[in-house]
Amino acid sequence: MSRAIMSWLCRQSSHALVLVSLLLTGCASLPTSLFQSQAVFPPQKVIETGDFRGFLVENQRNLSTCGGWIACDITLFNLGFVYAYPRSPYRDLQKARQYLRELHSRFPQSPWASQGQVLLAFMNEQVGLEEAQRQLRTGLRTRDAAIRKLQGQLDRSREIDIEIEKKERELLR
Repeated sequence: MSRAIMSWLCRQSSHALVLVSLLLTGCASLPTSLFQSQAVFPPQKVIETGDFRGFLVENQRNLSTCGGWIACDITLFNLGFVYAYPRSPYRDLQKARQYLRELHSRFPQSPWASQGQVLLAFMNEQVGLEEAQRQLRTGLRTRDAAIRKLQGQLDRSREIDIEIEKKERELLR
């Protein structure tokens, strides 16, 4: 990534935060022509191509060889992203948190550390929502079971009432 783009991102951090949130929720994607062939958002290419395996391997290799802070911070962000992105076959929120925390601790001044913190916040929010959804589904299953049980009791009660009416008719004859 060029220094010009890094500089632009630093000045546009609130825009970049919104962009990250929209991309992670699947509500937006970046046009490839933005900033000529340079990506504003490093994971944009993998979002467009779907080559998560290649992206993961490339960034793992970059992490083992990165020397400058710019390459390392972006690589850590990319690894956090590939493990956090809901459509990634490598989704593992624990690994995503590990890479994003490392990014924040090693490169706290990097704009990607800020992006990583936003990503962590969205991940935590998503986990909370998934847990709430799980609890609601469990509650619905419990209620459905209770309704089926009560419906069965009503059906048996009706059958008993019908039998009682038959016996009353027989006795009255």
